[in-house]
Amino acid sequence: MTNARKGLLIPRLAASCVALAGSFLCPSAGSATYVFTTIDYPGALFTDVRGVNNNGQIVGYASFDTVHFFTFVYSGGAFTRLPAGPSGEDTAADGINDPGAIVGTAEAFGIPGVTQQAFIYDSTGYRFHVRPGATNSYFRAINALGLTTGYSETFAAEGTWLGGTGFIFDPVSGTYTDISVPDAMLVIAQGINTAGTVVGSGQSRPGGSVAFVRDASGAQTYFQVSGLSTKARGINNAGLITGFVEVAGEVAATPIFTFVGTPPDQHNIAIDGMQQTVGEGINDSGQVVGLFNDSAWNTHGFLATPAELPMGTTSGGGFAFSVPVEAYTPVYIDPQVALGYLYEVGKNDPSFATVRLPIGIGDSRYTIIVDGHAYPIAGGELFDFERNAHPGGVRRFRVTDIEMDAALDPVNPHAFPTQLTFTEAGRFSGTMTALCLPGPIPPRAGDALRRALGRCTH
Repeated sequence: MTNARKGLLIPRLAASCVALAGSFLCPSAGSATYVFTTIDYPGALFTDVRGVNNNGQIVGYASFDTVHFFTFVYSGGAFTRLPAGPSGEDTAADGINDPGAIVGTAEAFGIPGVTQQAFIYDSTGYRFHVRPGATNSYFRAINALGLTTGYSETFAAEGTWLGGTGFIFDPVSGTYTDISVPDAMLVIAQGINTAGTVVGSGQSRPGGSVAFVRDASGAQTYFQVSGLSTKARGINNAGLITGFVEVAGEVAATPIFTFVGTPPDQHNIAIDGMQQTVGEGINDSGQVVGLFNDSAWNTHGFLATPAELPMGTTSGGGFAFSVPVEAYTPVYIDPQVALGYLYEVGKNDPSFATVRLPIGIGDSRYTIIVDGHAYPIAGGELFDFERNAHPGGVRRFRVTDIEMDAALDPVNPHAFPTQLTFTEAGRFSGTMTALCLPGPIPPRAGDALRRALGRCTH
């Protein structure tokens, strides 16, 4: 995995961006900078990422040959491949909830007239579902209560496609609730939060797609970003929505950009130089997952993290912040990468309660050091100081063991977006100081590494 700080807007969608320290600061819907981490399943020809939960678990699917597919979970610094279905069915995951239940689509073997079936996978294994009367069934997302979204397709006997219907599925009662969009032949229901609010899209001609928001009562509203074809795909418990905008129709080479927010107040973001960036899911921290196609049209997954940039530096070279915080509510801070960092709160700041370190930096394995105790941790795992013998939180801690080779890109410097929570509401006015390389840069270091590390070597 690689990591780069990007947040690129195109003029047709929002205001222009300002280049800042190797990143792009995009001022639409309030200032925000997104750190993009590329997620590639090792050895796969393509990787497609679709879902993320509040525990930092990411799901998607990949292929080694573009013919057969398999589901994976990225968690705690490692990929885990789910088994194939009981009859060898290929599976493709689209969503994961906080308890860890995964939903998606699988091949359908031995079911007359059905080619694709939906699945739920949890600690009990696979459960497959085919909507009665449908040819194909797809699950897209699942909330913490187990309510599942998706859509189904039907075909005439001679193979003519008759359309697709969005739905909410209740696995307890086994019932389906239809979701329709006026004049749409294909409706996809996808994101669902704990309150039961669902987002998705309806596709029709002319005008491309329209995004919808459906509340738990069944009332629906519709929107398009800048009047363009828009598909909503994820919603979190704060009501933030992500999805994507198709700029000029719906063909393979169409520029596609991700949006994040509550339209019409949204950020429009893309990875610099990439033609298509497709947002698919969002968690309560505002992290967005999805996929992008590179210049050779290879597909990769991404994780985009909204981060607060430093306000400046201290006389000792530390990064200084001024960020309002709420008790136990995550914020991300993001200076340039080094080999480790010292984190300290300001004099009147609340204490650190938890920390979650980023995935995609080297091997995603770190060490947290606090009060002389060392705790190994993987990227994406939540470390709770109060539950690890530090009641009331801590005023300072260190992170070490960032791999040296993680700082290799001098053009787009790697970022280290760190999620923090605090024991009380207030303001974080503390610092994040690079732990520099002790002594000279090793002779084996190449020019890129020398340039990246030279600023903090002492």
